[in-house]
Amino acid sequence: MRASLFIAALVSLCLGAAGLASATPSNAGVARLTVAGAEPFDMLVWYPTPVEAAPWQAGPFIVRAGRDAPIAPGRFPVVLLSHGGGRTGGSPMLLGQLSARLAREGFIVIAPFHGRTRFVQRTHQMVRSFEAAQSDSRLGPHIAADRVATLGFSLGGAVALVLAGAIPDFALLDTYCAAHPEDARSCGGGPSADGGAGASPAMPRTPRPVPPVLPLRALVLLDPFAVLFGKDGLAGVRTPVLLVRPRDSSLGEDNVRSLADGLPRPPQLERVPGGHFIFVDICPAALSAEAPELCRDAAGVDRTSVHSDVEAAIVRFLRANL
Repeated sequence: MRASLFIAALVSLCLGAAGLASATPSNAGVARLTVAGAEPFDMLVWYPTPVEAAPWQAGPFIVRAGRDAPIAPGRFPVVLLSHGGGRTGGSPMLLGQLSARLAREGFIVIAPFHGRTRFVQRTHQMVRSFEAAQSDSRLGPHIAADRVATLGFSLGGAVALVLAGAIPDFALLDTYCAAHPEDARSCGGGPSADGGAGASPAMPRTPRPVPPVLPLRALVLLDPFAVLFGKDGLAGVRTPVLLVRPRDSSLGEDNVRSLADGLPRPPQLERVPGGHFIFVDICPAALSAEAPELCRDAAGVDRTSVHSDVEAAIVRFLRANL
């Protein structure tokens, strides 16, 4: 219940030149757009702007980005962000501070609100968000469509892996969960064989994955849900991977081990202090009291310092590969 209140507060957020832009840090702008279709949804787009905006309030949060600010001249590489959430739905604002940092560093971050959308449909939302941003008269001219990365946190890591060419194996997940009943986060909040959230009985076949249709050049995974993928299913992932794992994650260690062993090229693995939710934005005091699992870290863990290190590592990785 407390976690649901936290997510509800997050969701309350209401929000060119021909050459490629340089990596010179800028200010951050943010816009909220609706992706039309039979099942419309909203997305946040964070981008570089020449305008220095005063912080503003969005529910209980202070947003340090210019709302609907003008976009800086140039074309910028893109980071498609898939947030976590599992049964609660989640929100891209969970990683709002990271998104703003990437925008200041010269990236456009496109982050759909997945809500309670089923796992397989989340991959479709990512593709539709990218297409909608390219078609937008204000954003499109500034998108370097051949310089694209995906970034996934938790369940969003599985979404990002599918977009990079991975094939999920729900029978493998069932086998893992039968052997690891203690891994409640992987087996109780991950996707099921019918594409929903939560563990389910084994199915005789693996649902057909969404084929990767994006020109991905890099993949960033923040404590991803990865036990859904075996070595064969990971064979199609050819992009460089940055894998960041908290030392005290509540996701089973096989989420890292099987992924690192199964990828065709070894990932750049970084371990950081903290638990699974160390990547979540620093919470205001009121929300910290309401959602301690998401907001509070163990004694001696400095979330601000961890964020600074992780953000710097992500920027270096993206600049090297985009």
